[in-house]
Amino acid sequence: MTDRRRSDDYKQVSGYIPVDLALEFKSICAREGISQSDALEEMTLEWIAKKAGTRTSTPQPAPPKTIADLVRANMAKLKRCGVKNLPALAKGEVLPTPGDFAIITSALAMPEEERKMIWQETFKLSVYNSSKGVKVYRDSGGVKEDECEYS
Repeated sequence: MTDRRRSDDYKQVSGYIPVDLALEFKSICAREGISQSDALEEMTLEWIAKKAGTRTSTPQPAPPKTIADLVRANMAKLKRCGVKNLPALAKGEVLPTPGDFAIITSALAMPEEERKMIWQETFKLSVYNSSKGVKVYRDSGGVKEDECEYS
């Protein structure tokens, strides 16, 4: 996940709005499980498109490469599809079951080829068998970083 405060690709924007509006905004973001920055970015893109009459002048976010990226980018839409552990999936702390992955990608109407690419990118894994079962690690060039569990 990008640290927007330290990234040269992001800039802080601020302003003053009525208290009731700010509280409602924060409440909806929390209920939907979406960051305020993501919500502001989405609203700003829509506002610019409306004012400009086109989206061609606005930068498009990079397409998701992993399941965690996909869930983070679509948290509000996915809240209603019944998949558990969305926050942990968005952080990459757990991996989805194949059934949850199918629900997520169906809810987002993803083409089959894109589904395959995201699945393969996410599951570039090293699997370690132990007497307790199978442990799955993210693969970083042969270095086992952190252990993941299926949700």
